[in-house]
Amino acid sequence: MIRQVMLKFKHFPRLLVMNNKGQKILAKPSGISLEEHTSNVMSEAHAILKTKPFVVQKYLDFAGASLEKRLEIAVRFHDEGKKHPKWQDACQKDYFDFKQWQKYNDGTFQDYEKAVNKNAGANIRKAGVRHEWNSVKRLEDQFKIKKEQEEVLSIIEAAIVSHHSKLSHQFQERWQREGMDVFWKKFDRLSNNVSEKEDFVYLLKKYYNYSALRVLLQVADRRASAIEGSNIPCPFSEFSYEFPWEEKRGVQSLVEKHWQDDFLLVRAPTGAGKTDASLLWASLQIKNNRADRLVIAMPTRFTSNALAINVTETLSETGLYHSSAWFNRYDKKVRENSIEKLEAIKQHQFARHLNTSTTVCTIDHLLTALTFSREDHHHIAFNLANSCLVIDEADFYDDFTQANILVLLEVLKEWKVPVLLMSASLPESVLYDYKKNGLNVTDIKEDTSDSSRVRFAIESIEDYETPDDIGYLLDKCIEKGTAIIYANTVDKAMEFYNYFEKRNVIPIVYHSRFTEPDKQKKEELLIECLGKEAWQNGRAKGIAIMTQIGEMSINISAGLMISDLCPIDRLAQRAGRLCRFDKNKIGSLHVIVPQKNGFLYPAPYGEFDRREKRWIPFDALSATLKMIELKDYSPDELVELLNEVYKNEQAFSSKAIANAKLLKEHIFANWLINPMQKIEEDDNTTNFWKSRNITSQSSICVCKPENSYFKSYSDFQSWKLINAIEVPMYLIEKYRKAKILDLKPIQIYDEKSSIWVIREGFYDFEKGVFFPDDDHFL
Repeated sequence: MIRQVMLKFKHFPRLLVMNNKGQKILAKPSGISLEEHTSNVMSEAHAILKTKPFVVQKYLDFAGASLEKRLEIAVRFHDEGKKHPKWQDACQKDYFDFKQWQKYNDGTFQDYEKAVNKNAGANIRKAGVRHEWNSVKRLEDQFKIKKEQEEVLSIIEAAIVSHHSKLSHQFQERWQREGMDVFWKKFDRLSNNVSEKEDFVYLLKKYYNYSALRVLLQVADRRASAIEGSNIPCPFSEFSYEFPWEEKRGVQSLVEKHWQDDFLLVRAPTGAGKTDASLLWASLQIKNNRADRLVIAMPTRFTSNALAINVTETLSETGLYHSSAWFNRYDKKVRENSIEKLEAIKQHQFARHLNTSTTVCTIDHLLTALTFSREDHHHIAFNLANSCLVIDEADFYDDFTQANILVLLEVLKEWKVPVLLMSASLPESVLYDYKKNGLNVTDIKEDTSDSSRVRFAIESIEDYETPDDIGYLLDKCIEKGTAIIYANTVDKAMEFYNYFEKRNVIPIVYHSRFTEPDKQKKEELLIECLGKEAWQNGRAKGIAIMTQIGEMSINISAGLMISDLCPIDRLAQRAGRLCRFDKNKIGSLHVIVPQKNGFLYPAPYGEFDRREKRWIPFDALSATLKMIELKDYSPDELVELLNEVYKNEQAFSSKAIANAKLLKEHIFANWLINPMQKIEEDDNTTNFWKSRNITSQSSICVCKPENSYFKSYSDFQSWKLINAIEVPMYLIEKYRKAKILDLKPIQIYDEKSSIWVIREGFYDFEKGVFFPDDDHFL
């Protein structure tokens, strides 16, 4: 049946070259013809598929049809609607305006666009014709499709109507206004028919069949348009990795032995060589045609930064994407003119869509893409469906995130995506949840090659409310000269900082309330003072005070550590920085238990009960406090403790269950038509769903912009990334009442807006945001 459809579409009528006025039929106001543009898109489509034999075969397996033939039809008709008289007349006028400009200016259409801004293409925007909708109409008018062949046509049509991101409830009224209501109803009916079956497996297979053409047509069209504008798109490269060591370590041998498992759970201590194990596992997946790229998902963007740097030393191409990846990867290069800004933006978006052969991102990035709240979420999800995925560490105390991850794993199972979940702290109890969700996993593979060696000793466990309560421990840090202190909150970190400052000792404090440039400088300073080279050269010095952002992302070490109480999986990660570079030494760990008004203060490892007006600690935190002892700990003993803390299968809270259910509902509702809600590029929430259970964040800027006018949203974002800090919404109100924040007006192109700006003197590199005269805010 499919073969008959392909043959029927094979002999296309020749494209019309001239209109009835003797003018060539245009594709764009630049003057390029429709015939030439369609030919360029077809060339790009073939070139893309040539680089993706795995995707071509996977589509054949899923859809039972040729991806190449379906894509050829979509390309051939994607711009046919531009022949509409209204659209063509408007384009001819815009082309005339461009040619008139060229009479007095020496430049290309790109120069013209810069010179006249939104006036370029103004007639097309006023024409009242969406060319892709008319393309579908012309496709249906030209071919008579039998009822049993309608789905093939629908797949092609969905690709065509969405290639300019207009298959969305945001544009329903315009579809109807332009006389395309019959087509809107067709897609709406198709979407509902699939969703109402309430069959997740069926829906996910349908999604893959539709998204392949939807994504690849957009990619081919945009790449062809870029080339036509003398803008070379990012090349697609193959994953390539050679194991760099003579012998494989324990965890590396484990993944090599069990690489064929569809879902592989591996537990290995910190410093065991997990990064190379991930790359070795991925190389086996790709070599054996189980994937065509690698995605590594980390718990936070801070851990993503560090891993991307590490992986890039071994691989030639590694994409990094999260909310501040632009700064970490590109901003300095742009400012130093070692890379053009447009090229940097292009590479950044390439990584966002998981187009790089290896992409390091956050788990939030993948979860949010499954909501299909934006058109480019389809790109991310489709590329993920053709990847192998490494989940590097996961917060098992956080049932909210874990419930979301279970939905992700359920999706990936149906898309046949190999998954490696690797952690130093992986409790046996997770097997119950994974098996319950239909994942084929029997046990956790464990690297025990160096698991009996004692790594550290817990030397004290004591309550405190203020730093003075544990002054003797903090003084020990001063005496020793090198130490790491972990605080659970920024406020606690600053209390510790103030203790040392009053004693004329300036520690290195590292928390989330620094700008991106200052975070990078902090990381460099920490490594300079307490990194591997500093210890090897005998010049290690300094006291580091860090919050959760320093648990996995900074490769530093000390022999003495003071840590706020946290769940055992987090405590094990923190302790992994004790005597990290010397296997012959045992680190000293002092666990301090935060108190407030005589009760345990568990933030952020708990929730504030507004009705009871008190903090309720997570079960994992309470169990950790109950079970840790003053004794030596090896990785084996940490695993025993981990399994004791998480001895039962996770009892998800009602909030976590409801939120994960909403993620599934998003998949059902939005798999074909994007929703009315429009979220920003880096949002990790929708109106109803959250990737993790944290309070809403907003930006405050550490300085005023030199010019309050920004010519584009991209320019504003670039400025904000360097000069702003993300903080919880409740802090903005606190800062405003403390009179250190001002609301300043700005304008982005023709849109008026405003930003919160910290008054001068209340932010610096040493502390971040601070309140020197009002201690109760600290």
